[in-house]
Amino acid sequence: MSTVPITLVSALHDADAARVAARLSDGHRMHAAGSALAAARAVAERAEHLAEVCGPDARHSLVVTLPAWGDARAVAMMLANAARAETGDDRVIDHVVSVLRAGDVEHLLWSGVDDAFVAGERLAALIEYATVIVLQGTERLPVARRRAVVAVVHRCAPQAVVLADVRVRSADDLPASNGAAARVLAGSAGWMLALSADHDVRVPSTDGLTAFRYRDPLPFHPARLADVVEHDLVAGPQGRVLRSRGFFRLASRPDHVGSWSSVGAMLALDPTANPSWDEDAPIGQALWFIGEGLDVDRLTRALDGALITPSELLAGPDLWRSWADPFPVWPALDRGE
Repeated sequence: MSTVPITLVSALHDADAARVAARLSDGHRMHAAGSALAAARAVAERAEHLAEVCGPDARHSLVVTLPAWGDARAVAMMLANAARAETGDDRVIDHVVSVLRAGDVEHLLWSGVDDAFVAGERLAALIEYATVIVLQGTERLPVARRRAVVAVVHRCAPQAVVLADVRVRSADDLPASNGAAARVLAGSAGWMLALSADHDVRVPSTDGLTAFRYRDPLPFHPARLADVVEHDLVAGPQGRVLRSRGFFRLASRPDHVGSWSSVGAMLALDPTANPSWDEDAPIGQALWFIGEGLDVDRLTRALDGALITPSELLAGPDLWRSWADPFPVWPALDRGE
C-alpha cells in the first residue's frame, strides 16, 4: 500500500464534511461510500494511484470524506493494518477529523430527546474516535452552554484537538502528525482511558462536569437495574448524565457480556460479540459516567442496589434465568461445543 498521507473527514451532515475537506485538500480529494471495508479498499487504491502518478518524492496528501453513517475508526484501522502488512509501517493516517455542529451536540445531550438513538450513537463515535474535532456554530449558544459543550467534548475525547470551524482554513491549521492517527483511535476515547486506568478516575472538576467509574464483579438483577435506569439515571436531584459507556452483565443472561452506551437521555443496552466464557471477557460491571452535578455517592448506591445479593449469587444461573427480564431480547449464543 502507498504511504501517501491520508486524512479522513466525517460529520453528522455530509455537507459539513465536504466543506471542511475542501479546505484541507491540496487538490486530491475523494468520497468513500459503502461499508468500512469497501471504503478502505477504495481509499487504498486511490492512494496507490496518486503515488504512481505523482512519484515517490511528491508531497501530496489525500483527503477522504466518509458518509454520515460511515465508520472512520474502522476505515483508519484497516488502512493502517494493510500498510503495516505491506511495508511494516502503519503510519498512513495523518488525521481523523470530525466536524460537529454545536447545536447538534447540545440537542442530543441536553434536550431530553429519547428517540434519536442512531444520531446519538453517531455523535458519540464522531467525538470519541477522532484526532481533530471541528466545532461549528458555538457562537450561537449561550456562554455557559458553549463552555459545557466544549468541556464534554474534551472529556469524551481527551487526546483530540478541538478547533473552532472558523480557524480551520487549510491543512496547515491542523496539528502536526506523524501519520499514526489510527493507533491513537485504538484506545483514546475518554471511557476507554477511564476503564483501563489503574486508579480511581474521580478527578476534581474544573469544567463543571463530574466523571466517575463504576466497577463491581457481580451481575445486575434485571428488574432492579430497570428500576435504576427509570428512576436514578434520568436527570434530577442526582444530576444529569450526559454520556456513559462500558460493559455490563445481567444475571438473567449469564452467557452474554452487554455493551452499555448512553447519549443524553438515550440508553442502549446491547449484546457484544464476546461470550461470557471468553477468557478476555470483562467481568461484572465496568461503566464510565460523565455529567453535570452528578451525585456520585447516590448514583453508586443506586447501582450497588441493582446487583444480585450474596444469596442470589449462591442460587446460581438456573434461578437467574427464571427472573422476569424487561429488557429487549438478545440473540442466543452458540458455545460451539
